[in-house]
Amino acid sequence: MSSVNLKRQQKINGQMKEVMDDFDRFEYFFASNWKRIVYAAIAVVVLVGVIVSIKYFSNKSALAAARAYDKAETVEQLQKAVNDHGKAPGAVYLRLAGMYIAQKDYANAAKQLKLAAADSKAPEIQWRAQLNMGYLAELEGKYAEAARMFADFAKSRREPGSAGYAAEAYAASGRLYNLAGQGDAAAAILKSGKSFIMGVSADERAVMQAFESMINSMLANPVKAAKSK
Repeated sequence: MSSVNLKRQQKINGQMKEVMDDFDRFEYFFASNWKRIVYAAIAVVVLVGVIVSIKYFSNKSALAAARAYDKAETVEQLQKAVNDHGKAPGAVYLRLAGMYIAQKDYANAAKQLKLAAADSKAPEIQWRAQLNMGYLAELEGKYAEAARMFADFAKSRREPGSAGYAAEAYAASGRLYNLAGQGDAAAAILKSGKSFIMGVSADERAVMQAFESMINSMLANPVKAAKSK
């Protein structure tokens, strides 16, 4: 993992860990605090979005678009800026998706996440958008579907810089399979996640400690949380 990716992932992991540390007091912390994790995961796009978006702002029209995106404070303003300036960077679609999610407009949020996931110029944005699609499915109560989405993502991410995202997905998949009442599937994906984390470099493992802790905790304390959805 490059030093830039490592520092970026450390920032992301730090935000996630602040939320997750509070949950260790509970036998199954996510049962009562799930929204905090979901919205924390969605919010990290602000960290990577600013960095990645710079790639797009190399001419006057792009600069004008950037200023419009930055000035927008509401979903209506940001949507208008996107409409006015044509195709936007994936980070902008991610931000817009977060605004729609805050309004519980999940249909429009899903559309923006698909656009963000199509941004081939920014892999970190693609990965975050794909993860957020899973969190969106969870917000809609589709636990089993979301678990499968995270599992598919986790198994397919082996590119340089993607290890932290894969670890997040392994943990999320196991948690959601438990919430869906599919304990065997949860155990299987969590064991795969543990094996994956043990196989990465020391530097990569250092930035995914929170997810490793979640995986180990769930393996040690399997639960049955909800009926399959």
